[in-house]
Amino acid sequence: MKIDEFNNAIKSKITGAYELKEDSDSYGNSNAWVILENKRDVEVVAKAIKAYKGRCVVATAYKNEKENTHTVVYHFDINGTIVNMQLVTDNQSVHSITPILKSADWAEREMREMYDIEVLGHPCSDRLFLDYSLVKGVLNEYISLSKMQTGLSDTDVLWSKINKGAES
Repeated sequence: MKIDEFNNAIKSKITGAYELKEDSDSYGNSNAWVILENKRDVEVVAKAIKAYKGRCVVATAYKNEKENTHTVVYHFDINGTIVNMQLVTDNQSVHSITPILKSADWAEREMREMYDIEVLGHPCSDRLFLDYSLVKGVLNEYISLSKMQTGLSDTDVLWSKINKGAES
């Protein structure tokens, strides 16, 4: 699949603005980023992925503390080409693509459970991992590993706890 072909498949159907970037890693593996302005356009991209016989590999999410939003990234595979679809949700909800791509089922359920992002229209409400006594969105309470490794924490609370433990 060529990225230009994929762009032609989505451009007339997407309702909001979007950005499509193509890249390759150091091994020459092709990948693309579709950055959506309108989160409803996830369905358009999912239908294009399905038309190219692609699948959802995983989805990632993280909370943007200052804006009180979440960034959601779906990672798809189309015959060895990774297509990443990114969107921002300001009301903690996204429309499910599981009815279009069954392979998104677990990724969307995990997103709902771990980050308390409501996945509208998802066919299954069962939890995957957490006991029902644990609150949804539990991972929103923690500093991500990537933030910790790069020192991007909004506060020094984590580092003070680490240093305090080291002094003991």
